[in-house]
Amino acid sequence: MIKTFLYRWLLKRLIAKACESSIPRSGKKGEEVNCYVVAVDHGDSPYFVATAIDGNVLTGLKWNGRSYGDNATISISDLESGTLNITHYYGLSEVTYDSIYDVAWHYITRLIYLKIHIYRHIDSTYQYFFNKRKLVTKKRMELLRLMMDDQLDRTHDGITSLDLMTKIYSMRLFLHPSWEVQHKKMDLYLESLVSSGELNKINHEYIVTGKAISTIEKYEEDERRHTEAVKLQKKMFWLTIIAVIFAIVQSGVIKLPTVVNFSDTPTTENLHSKPIKRVNFA
Repeated sequence: MIKTFLYRWLLKRLIAKACESSIPRSGKKGEEVNCYVVAVDHGDSPYFVATAIDGNVLTGLKWNGRSYGDNATISISDLESGTLNITHYYGLSEVTYDSIYDVAWHYITRLIYLKIHIYRHIDSTYQYFFNKRKLVTKKRMELLRLMMDDQLDRTHDGITSLDLMTKIYSMRLFLHPSWEVQHKKMDLYLESLVSSGELNKINHEYIVTGKAISTIEKYEEDERRHTEAVKLQKKMFWLTIIAVIFAIVQSGVIKLPTVVNFSDTPTTENLHSKPIKRVNFA
């Protein structure tokens, strides 16, 4: 059968690159990972992880209720009674297959790995431009507003400074060359809000208090008044400019050109002074 052939052909190659018990998932070591986990589940429960293959027999570890700790062997035919789960740890990416056909298709065509490389190239480009940006620290009130809105959307009130920075800058933050400096600034802002009573700090987590609402409302009212004062100052400035121009014109320092000249318009006296020609009728 084709399926049996694929089991024998592929499992031998995949198990030869079986993962160790500890798999690095970050840093340089994580980027260098290239290994497989070939597992069999029964229903929703784990059952077996293969570590070697000899002909039609798989050797590995059986689930004992707490971990894969018991040595065991199964045959390739036993795979039909469970669910085959194959995970490929490819650098920092994880590719999961749920059938031998799925594994064979991507193992031969390499399509999924082409997608991974394209995604990594795009991601590294985004990260390059992100690293070129200067990380701007949010102002005190902006930060407090963000934390209050975020706390209303969560079931758990507290948030750490790192989680807050992740929400603001995304996970790309941690590859930015100045993220540690930004983290220190964030801690200072948060501690100042704790000192003024807008935040409480419990076990490295910050929780917005009721005082934050009144602080934000007062700040918004002050901002509104400031905006209205600026608009009024602008209006007074232009009114002053217009008044000065009008005064200069009135004083004769600046003479405006005459738009309509009424000096040549005939008056009533001029009309009466002109001789009236007499007309004789036959």
